[in-house]
Amino acid sequence: MTESKLLIHSSNDVTTFNSGRAFPTKFLQAALPDVETVLFFAKVYDLDAHDVSLVLHKCVPSPVVDALTAQAGDHSQSLQDYLVEEFWDGTDWVYPDLECIAGMPGAAAPVDAEVLPEVWKNIELTIADSIAKVAETISSTIEHMPGRTGEMVFQTLAKVNARRPTLGDYRAGFKHEQVKRVLVIFDVSGSVSQGTVATIVDDVVGLAYEANASLAIVSNTATFYQAGAFSTDQVLGDAEYMGTHYEMLVPLFDGQSWDAVVTIADYDSSPAAAAALARCSGRIGQLFDVSLVNRSTYLAECLAPLADEVRPLLIASNSAYLLR
Repeated sequence: MTESKLLIHSSNDVTTFNSGRAFPTKFLQAALPDVETVLFFAKVYDLDAHDVSLVLHKCVPSPVVDALTAQAGDHSQSLQDYLVEEFWDGTDWVYPDLECIAGMPGAAAPVDAEVLPEVWKNIELTIADSIAKVAETISSTIEHMPGRTGEMVFQTLAKVNARRPTLGDYRAGFKHEQVKRVLVIFDVSGSVSQGTVATIVDDVVGLAYEANASLAIVSNTATFYQAGAFSTDQVLGDAEYMGTHYEMLVPLFDGQSWDAVVTIADYDSSPAAAAALARCSGRIGQLFDVSLVNRSTYLAECLAPLADEVRPLLIASNSAYLLR
């Protein structure tokens, strides 16, 4: 009796997800031709943040996808031990004023942002029970579909799901129209690297425009831009590529609250920075994390005490994981 291809754990033949579900890799690459379809597939089969990165890496490779999903370079994975006593005035914590850039009102969003704007739109996507049942039914025989049939199946399911009636349908999760204040925080320190920042900056700026979000960049200092008033060139010009001092973000959270915050970073900074942010009086409704290393970002860990909900979106993977 011939063993099913779905049970052969070969990195060349089958991609196995953390849930235990597996698909022929060639099928995935043929059936998921773009980021939107990959993210729909990930939502249908409830892939975790590691596996979303994995399927993006395998199906829609590009420099941006590689930078977001494949842990590379000298990204930090450990903390520093610096202190922030210089901000203690003897009776209270006093932090430097945040640099707020007036920016360029009416600046255009990048036209070539590939991944993060689609990830943002996918946050609120819900899958109808009927669509989920169809996907579950075909999952055991999907590798036998000829040619472009698989691609057509997933694109058709996505269209049907998008057009289904929603009256009386409770759609759990994130609702864009309910969100008033959104902040994207981008770590532009030396450990993230100038090359990585340059590779993904269009996606970060595109995400902020898609979410109608303000943007903060952080390294030795932090710079804040109002929503819709910044450009890729401006962010690149202000990036420092030096230390990682998340305590410089305190003015954004001490007395200020946000409906949603998106963090994009590696694993760096100091426990002293976490303590400084934990003292803040502001609140975060939903905290979404995009990690450039194989764990959640330390920036998300620092902000988690302020958040009602923490949700990883993408977690980069090491080479061994990507070869599964």
